[in-house]
Amino acid sequence: MEFSEPAMRPPQEARSLLLRATQGCTYNACHFCYVSRGYPFMAVTPEQMEKEVIAHKPFFPANTAIYLTGSNPFALPTQTLKNYLSVLRRHFPHFEALSMQSRIDDISRKTSEELQQLREMGLAQLYIGTENGNDAVLQLMNKGHSQAQAVEQLLRLDEAGIAYTTFYVLGLGGKGTGKACGEATAAMFNQVHPRRITTTGMTIFPDTPLADMVALGQFTEASEREKIEELLVFLEHLKVDTFYDGIHYLNPLNYRFANANVQEKNRVLADIRETLRNSSDKDLELMVNRKQMRSL
Repeated sequence: MEFSEPAMRPPQEARSLLLRATQGCTYNACHFCYVSRGYPFMAVTPEQMEKEVIAHKPFFPANTAIYLTGSNPFALPTQTLKNYLSVLRRHFPHFEALSMQSRIDDISRKTSEELQQLREMGLAQLYIGTENGNDAVLQLMNKGHSQAQAVEQLLRLDEAGIAYTTFYVLGLGGKGTGKACGEATAAMFNQVHPRRITTTGMTIFPDTPLADMVALGQFTEASEREKIEELLVFLEHLKVDTFYDGIHYLNPLNYRFANANVQEKNRVLADIRETLRNSSDKDLELMVNRKQMRSL
């Protein structure tokens, strides 16, 4: 069977060599996510990956960064990932870094020894859909992990030396949950060491369980003001030395700064407060036309 799911990548991987690894998601049950619905989970063989590598090889430097596409390739068995890495090392012996996406439970299924082995072979970074630190919201969205489980697995990555970027969805809990979510998510990240935290604003996409929940009156979307207020609370409570990257078209406000840069962080916080103070609800709603959004 041929892959039919469009390949996607994080913005940070724009210059990387993109190689197809998987399609679909092994879990595919988060209520808010539409990305891999309707696509059966499949993985390429090492031979298929090698064929693709050979086709792209003339167009990338020997030290290129490499990103394996798919919703969660890290779910694959460790030996499969090792086979992929062996192919990559054969054709790009000096590749800079290998990155891919992972769920929290994908990490839990790898032993500490396996994580260390993959790191030594070149796995440098994982992109992880932590999404929120509020357990009630994680359960509401059927995310499949708790805050404590996320912290446990991210600490295991710290120990193995594997860097990670975490995702946080502002407004995931819906109306009235922003302050609690901002505080809980900051508390979660303050216990671990993400290289980068990236945010998007909650958007209700068609043909998802969340869209059905909205139709049934089981979920009320947070306003743009609430999402911005949640971001403010989150950043006020975030203490870990990390890089905040909120440049995304689904965010009502876009900022990017090192959290350790106190002067820049204070400038951002002041700007958020000024926006909330001087903008009407209508002005804030117009910042993102979510009804027109059809993709991440």
